[in-house]
Amino acid sequence: MHFHLPKPLHGWRAFAGEVGIIVIGVLIALGADQLVEDWHWKSEVAAERKSLLQEAADSLDGVKARQAQQKCVDRRLVEIRTVLERHHRGEPLGLIGEIGRPTRQTSTRGTWQIALAGQALAHMSHDQKLAFSGAFGDFDLWDKNLLQEGQSWQRLALLNVSDMLTEEDWSGIRAAYTEAVDHNEHFRVLAPWMIDNVSTLLPSIKDQRDTGDLSAFNGIIDQICKPVLARGA
Repeated sequence: MHFHLPKPLHGWRAFAGEVGIIVIGVLIALGADQLVEDWHWKSEVAAERKSLLQEAADSLDGVKARQAQQKCVDRRLVEIRTVLERHHRGEPLGLIGEIGRPTRQTSTRGTWQIALAGQALAHMSHDQKLAFSGAFGDFDLWDKNLLQEGQSWQRLALLNVSDMLTEEDWSGIRAAYTEAVDHNEHFRVLAPWMIDNVSTLLPSIKDQRDTGDLSAFNGIIDQICKPVLARGA
């Protein structure tokens, strides 16, 4: 038994040409789709990168804000130590103002969380992903330390009602003072390291909106910078 394949209407050569045209058309269409997709992700990555850099810059401003308070916090801790020593000796405390606390300037991590959940981050280069991951990991650690410092100063705020304190309260204040000193020394080293490290990881951060002028912030930190002990006392 013999089988006869049907011949193309215009011959095999013409048929091959038609198939070739179709194949080329499909390849062109696929290539165009790939170009569109590449352009899309290039645009998405650029927008995501810009947003991440701005969020990193805002977070870095919080580090600079804590660093700007360093001298005031140093002085306040010296005053608190003086108060503790006076209480131990049974002398008048000489408090004339509220203890205050280091002011926290924080930034959201919304853009970073969206980046982790989305796909734009996956389309960045390996070095860029490592840089952003390192920077925002540092910021998370910074926020954790800020929270712990705030808890110590919250307990030191009992000194604002010093005439109502029990000996148990004073014991807690001494412990909080020790913790606050430790946190302060930690931030003395951590803040400049953070500024340098993040600026190295993300050199383009310098091109973002700069809120490094902390003149307006000085009004917010005024309380921690005001003396709380009477002069000559």
